[in-house]
Amino acid sequence: MELITREVIHADETTCQVLREKGKTAQSTSYMWIYASGTDGLPKIVMYEYQSGRGGIHPQEFLEGFHGLLQCDGYQGYNKVIDVLLCCCMAHCRRKFFEALPAEKKKTMKLLDINSEVAIKEPEIPESDLDKYIPAEIGVAYCNKLFYLEREFKDLPPQERKAKRLELEVTIWDNFWKWVDSLNTTKGSKLSKAVDYAQNHRDSLCNYLQDGRCELSNNAAERMAKSYAIGRKASLFHASVAGANASAILYSLVETAKANNLNVFQYIYTLLLYMPGYKNGPDGIEQLLPWSDFIKEHCSRLIDVETVTVEDHPAMTV
Repeated sequence: MELITREVIHADETTCQVLREKGKTAQSTSYMWIYASGTDGLPKIVMYEYQSGRGGIHPQEFLEGFHGLLQCDGYQGYNKVIDVLLCCCMAHCRRKFFEALPAEKKKTMKLLDINSEVAIKEPEIPESDLDKYIPAEIGVAYCNKLFYLEREFKDLPPQERKAKRLELEVTIWDNFWKWVDSLNTTKGSKLSKAVDYAQNHRDSLCNYLQDGRCELSNNAAERMAKSYAIGRKASLFHASVAGANASAILYSLVETAKANNLNVFQYIYTLLLYMPGYKNGPDGIEQLLPWSDFIKEHCSRLIDVETVTVEDHPAMTV
């Protein structure tokens, strides 16, 4: 599988419902797992996999043979994946500090939208003034500072990005941990949960500093999970396991096509046109991958579907 040969993979999971599944009721919860390639300069890959549960065995089996950097949230199931470096999502950490803010503070301190292209303003809380703010504000400000710098570094090559991080972000992390460790929180409070999350994932939150190809957030996979969630809202459920697996395949094709700037309709049309000849020319399957020259020529822009014929791809001709 091409995906596990990559150096960086983003992973996430979201719920789904399957009406007819052996050993489960129609109301039970199942999961769609999402895996996406990282920012490595290679063609993008997005894969969905249906599973009946959320156990760590599922990413462990799917990612067998992968030995790179695994970007994910704080879910403990990802610890089952062996011989990888876990890089935990800082957006989750920030969200927990944001949730600890009083209602009036939330109105003036909007939740950071990691997907937005709007510039993030640099926080205005200097270290000398921390005592003037409530802890949740300070936690959000530390996170904002990191995301602000990441936005500044996003177009740098990996090695330069890593160097900038080590130069400017390590000190922020040192101050952040010193501040976090000094807090006395009420057990069970939202602030306590935010602090616990940060402390429990101390190493994995900072692992992105080791490689310039890593991201501070797990945005790549979460964006793909959101795409599925939008479709789930419309379809509500899968009737069968076969249907859930078919949906996983279709979402994989569509989201990978989108990630590689293809015209999705044209790509699916091309696959349906050429795949009947697959058994007669299996070597030609490589030409149907989203990044092949053949697909980029025929699917990177909207063209008249009537102009595409199987003769354009002799290896796949029936």
